[in-house]
Amino acid sequence: MLSTLKHKKAICLILGFILLLFVTSYFVSPDEGEVYDIISTRRKIDDIHLERESSIDVIFAGDSLVFRDISPLKIWDLTGITSYDLSDGAMRLCDQCVLIKNFCRKQSPELLVLEADIMTKDASPFKDDFAIPTNMIERLFPIFHYHTFYKGLNLFGEYESASGTKGYQPEDTVEPYEGSPDYMTEEAEPVEIGELNLIYLDRIVSFCRKNDIDLLIMALPSPANYNKEVHNAVQKWADDNAISFADLNYECEDIGIDWNTDTKDGGDHLNINGAEKVSEYIAGYLKDNYDLTDHRDDPEYSDWKILRAAPSE
Repeated sequence: MLSTLKHKKAICLILGFILLLFVTSYFVSPDEGEVYDIISTRRKIDDIHLERESSIDVIFAGDSLVFRDISPLKIWDLTGITSYDLSDGAMRLCDQCVLIKNFCRKQSPELLVLEADIMTKDASPFKDDFAIPTNMIERLFPIFHYHTFYKGLNLFGEYESASGTKGYQPEDTVEPYEGSPDYMTEEAEPVEIGELNLIYLDRIVSFCRKNDIDLLIMALPSPANYNKEVHNAVQKWADDNAISFADLNYECEDIGIDWNTDTKDGGDHLNINGAEKVSEYIAGYLKDNYDLTDHRDDPEYSDWKILRAAPSE
């Protein structure tokens, strides 16, 4: 009798624990869908909601190449076009789907520029695709996947917002790229866009078309991430979906990239020198190919002038 009572208590405790996992998982899961990096995603959502409603015309989405290589304030200075770097380190397509939807709750952008590197990288919300049992547990109880959610509330450590630079995070470190300048013409292994990546890309395309947002795929200069096979895979997808694709890796000479001085980490990301050059090129590209408003004489955008005048740190 006593043994049966103990078993019942044990079962009740287990069921109660499972119920607690379900309840806590419900509260920590993002409303719009699963993400890979809950901390960066929630911090980015906080930042983008600081922007004045309906004030951003262009979104730059992607991974760390975006926030290191594109200066929206430089683009504004040259064209008056307002833009925002909707990215953070190691972000995946699943994160960008959530951020793009959040961004468009307050903004009505005319153009989404998706940086191509994210298209061929891992798109899964889960860190270890090979760890099937772990993934099953995380899918059933998201609390295990989002267990560090409290860090996103900034209770531990300081988080420096990049809202003042419209998502751009400049870096003045110089580490030269010592590889071949002909990295886009050398032989490389074939590249395919993964099945899960295609699903997220379809969602982005559908969202843009539903909300009347132009979509441009852009590859930023990065020998560490690009070669002709990556270009071919992205170009094929772009052609199949009738989406424009601009690969700036073939434009490094016109941009003026000097791989001895313009990269922060040996050809992966650009430093502030390279980012200024790329941003100037992108400003011209946007002006030549899209009918976007020049807001420089609009008093409602006077804060952009102040931000651009402030020194980058």
